[in-house]
Amino acid sequence: MAVQLNARRPRLAIVVSSDRRRGAEVFGEALAAGLRPRGWDVDLLSLTTSPGGPSVAATPLSVIAPDALGKLDWSVVAALRRHVRRTGADIVLANGAATLQYAIAAVRAMRRRPRLVYGSIGEPVYWIRSPRHRTLRSLILKGVDRIFSVSATTARQLVDDLGVPPAKVRIAPTGVPQRFFAVTREPSAEVLRIVVAGNLSIEKDPIAALDVVEQVAAVTPVAARFLGSGPLRERLEQEVAARNLTGSVEVLGSVPDLVPHLAWADVLLLASRTEGLPGVPLEAGAAGVPSVVYAVGGAAETVVDGVTGRVVPAGDIAAAAAALVDLATDPQRRLAWGDAARRMVAERFTLEAALDRHIDLLDDELAAHRMGGSRADR
Repeated sequence: MAVQLNARRPRLAIVVSSDRRRGAEVFGEALAAGLRPRGWDVDLLSLTTSPGGPSVAATPLSVIAPDALGKLDWSVVAALRRHVRRTGADIVLANGAATLQYAIAAVRAMRRRPRLVYGSIGEPVYWIRSPRHRTLRSLILKGVDRIFSVSATTARQLVDDLGVPPAKVRIAPTGVPQRFFAVTREPSAEVLRIVVAGNLSIEKDPIAALDVVEQVAAVTPVAARFLGSGPLRERLEQEVAARNLTGSVEVLGSVPDLVPHLAWADVLLLASRTEGLPGVPLEAGAAGVPSVVYAVGGAAETVVDGVTGRVVPAGDIAAAAAALVDLATDPQRRLAWGDAARRMVAERFTLEAALDRHIDLLDDELAAHRMGGSRADR
């Protein structure tokens, strides 16, 4: 077969909400890096920038406040449209709900419209506030060609609760980089070391996690680290002081690397109100750290209950605390569950496997784009 020296490389624009180093942004960066050596030209774009913290290698389209993105800013829409036109993107991957309305507004009136894929990273039904909102969300989702959903649970919600045709949804989990599997740990014998990692927001509910830690601390010695930034940081710090937990709980803010903290930890605690497919329990599992998680969204898909950690009912502070107390008194179980977690993540959730899955799905979308496929036939 003759080699086509001038064959055009396919172009992908990955859009994330900001350049702050969070789950969706970090995976977007990893996806871009993984696709480029495999023949794709990839641009990682962020709707805005968040100076002052760890960031990903994204090109910001604006400098508006991240909190202002909820109301459609047409200057950001125009910037995204200009970029797509200038680069001739074949596919736009809107990674996260905050980016979806901007991507739809940017491409819908284009004469040469790229394929539009929505990366659904959260739990769809959590954000539905009323029947009217449900209808509006369903209409918005009709504006995309395909949906990549991070978990089976969230995919079912898209179909069952929002009426998305099953043929439009593909399951595409995120994955864990190899460096997490290289973590060497020294489990504590005297104090249970707990890591809580994530945005300090209502959805991640760090106050609930502190409630759990407080109950555990009343029974057995603990040391806890809260990693992440967000609007609840000041309140969290005040609560730690008010509950006389300053000797046991550290609020460290955003950290450039989770690995040193997983090397320190005995267990990860996830007390979120909602999740898509949380990456932190998978990263902890790869490092040999078991997790205790609330059964929200796809969180239960990251932990095998009684094998790699504990899955407890959503919002059940007492059950989460009891699970941690059990682990505090049984270091051998912590080691066994951590080893099982590392094997499970290695079998199902490596970054390489996630990249392979996304590349296969994007190849399908590229073929549909070149054949002139439209939303109407799905």
